[in-house]
Amino acid sequence: MTTGRLAKVASIAIAATATALLLSGCIAGGAADDAAPAAAPQVEIEQGALTGVATADGVEYLGIPFAKPPVGDLRWREPEAPEPWAGVLDASKPGPDCAQTVNGDSDGSLSENCLYLNVYAPDDAAKEKLPVVVFLHGGGYTAGTPNIYDGRNFAATGDAVTVIPAYRLGLFGFFATAATAEEGEYGAQGNWGMLDQQQALRWVQENIETFGGDPDNVTIVGESAGGGSVCFQLASPTAEGLFDKAVVQSMACGAGAPASDPTEFTAQWGCAADDAECLRAVPTSTIVGTATGFGFASPAAGGPDQPVGPLEAAADGTLADVPIMMGVTRDEWLGFASAQYPLDPAEYEAGVTAQFGALAPDVLELYPADAGEDPIFASGWLSGDSMFACPSVVASDGFADAGRSVYFYEFADETTPGWRSLGDPFPPSTLDLGATHTTELQYLFNYTAAQRALNDEQLALADQMVALWSSFFETGTPSIDGGPEWSTFADGREVLELKTEEAGGLEMIDTFETAHNCGFWNGLG
Repeated sequence: MTTGRLAKVASIAIAATATALLLSGCIAGGAADDAAPAAAPQVEIEQGALTGVATADGVEYLGIPFAKPPVGDLRWREPEAPEPWAGVLDASKPGPDCAQTVNGDSDGSLSENCLYLNVYAPDDAAKEKLPVVVFLHGGGYTAGTPNIYDGRNFAATGDAVTVIPAYRLGLFGFFATAATAEEGEYGAQGNWGMLDQQQALRWVQENIETFGGDPDNVTIVGESAGGGSVCFQLASPTAEGLFDKAVVQSMACGAGAPASDPTEFTAQWGCAADDAECLRAVPTSTIVGTATGFGFASPAAGGPDQPVGPLEAAADGTLADVPIMMGVTRDEWLGFASAQYPLDPAEYEAGVTAQFGALAPDVLELYPADAGEDPIFASGWLSGDSMFACPSVVASDGFADAGRSVYFYEFADETTPGWRSLGDPFPPSTLDLGATHTTELQYLFNYTAAQRALNDEQLALADQMVALWSSFFETGTPSIDGGPEWSTFADGREVLELKTEEAGGLEMIDTFETAHNCGFWNGLG
């Protein structure tokens, strides 16, 4: 365990022991009846006063409304600014998850009234103007919640104020019909979840100074679908001026997709696509149950909020002019591929042949069935390289060609905890799924859906990662004392590999593209 964390744990233990003794009346001069509880922190923002929670890491204000509830007539409309409240708002508990089915990140929810955010700050941050990080959660645009992450690492170091907002998901967040298209300039694309994120960023501009944050130094960070959200905001004219830096984790910024056809859903609800009153009367539970999994909801290009996708925006000069950090985990798809375990080699090869046709022999040469202990490894590495690692290289090149500074990383802790639903250990226990999707989040934002706590070596890596991300938040150039100089990807095509000291530590490598077969994948056009 690092010195800083040891000191922090020791101080917490001492404080806890003292509190226990005080409550039992065992400290001389202080009976339990005389002990006064610490006052809850209180601030005043644009909408009114609120009280939060003091923790060992700083102060937290949870469940703050940043928009009017998008219910009733506001379903499938752009978010509106929140109403002020009377009295003092209790901000000690998070808001509800946005409506979604049960999944690995949420117990499920039927709440459309979910546009709340959580703020984490150092306890003395109000005296300063600290960098602000706005973290956008993942979940395939259909799942997820801000309430399984926190900003305590950055609050504890005193380096940043963290804001984690919710946004509408699934068919509530990404849905357009003839009815919505007639109602406003954003209705034809239906990017309601993306507009929610922009409303949260406007809330930050108006209120974050109260929490010690600097509205002129805001970084948006997202992982998976949250990373895709950052890609969207980079290309969105309506997000201009709302952020100053961007971090894209585990998502390639590809072309913007067109809006999907809603008729398959509206027919199930018994509504015509142009009947807004009927559509807004459909019960929340019916909409939640209409589609499950991923793939049926995503941001769409073509409207004023995103005329073109991020790569097209980079090419035509409209991409946000901000420094960008982006990267992947080394084994992105192994966790998902493990659902096929044990995978028959012949079944794997047949699947590759069906997917790639004439290219299948080349693919199988690069990813043979015996590449790992089970063909799930070949399947996972194939998918991770073709969908995450190598498209991220394409995006980095496109952004660099547009004059943006791009810092590329690879999270490569081989023994990192996976997510809970993988099981712990994954059967059989000899299989190591490596640094699969989401595994870096526990090191930065305390992802509570992880299988288990980090060990001492991983905690030390977490400290290094927090320091790197914090330096990027502050200056736009990530660096760490005693670490390697992190050069931009365009300057030598090097990638910062993030590993524990036991595995070699932080290291700039020039083998990323070769290791992930990017010459092959990106050569396909």
